[in-house]
Amino acid sequence: MAPRRGRPAGSGVVWPSAKTVYALRACSVLAASYPDHMLKAGEIALEARTPPRFLSKILGELRAAGLVASRRGYHGGYVLLRDPRDITVAEITRAISGYELFAPVPTDRLEPALPFVERLQCRLRDVAGEVLSSTSVAELAGPSTRPNQRPGERAQQ
Repeated sequence: MAPRRGRPAGSGVVWPSAKTVYALRACSVLAASYPDHMLKAGEIALEARTPPRFLSKILGELRAAGLVASRRGYHGGYVLLRDPRDITVAEITRAISGYELFAPVPTDRLEPALPFVERLQCRLRDVAGEVLSSTSVAELAGPSTRPNQRPGERAQQ
């Protein structure tokens, strides 16, 4: 049996949409090359394991939100506009999903709401929002990024 992709199984799990996950993957790839050079959409798609046609729409939304810049031509590509340490996961999520930080629960899964469930969901959203607001794109780029190292720099061994 092939491993499941996408959201974890089960209801009530706080999880971003697939589109948001693709955007986060793309931004982590861009963070790893920041500020050294621009990356072509195809390079980003390959490394981020993202469908290329879908990625081009996502990159357009990130560009419209002022998070990435693009340049056409042979030496063109995409680059983050700010230091990845200064771009939060919450910013990317809002750029892609609007004000919805998480994918809504499908209506066929809704059950009669119980007061404690609603309170718990509110608390989960608050905690998740705090985590997303305090996590930078540089942190997504991987463990090779030291706190004082720019994401594009390689760790010395």
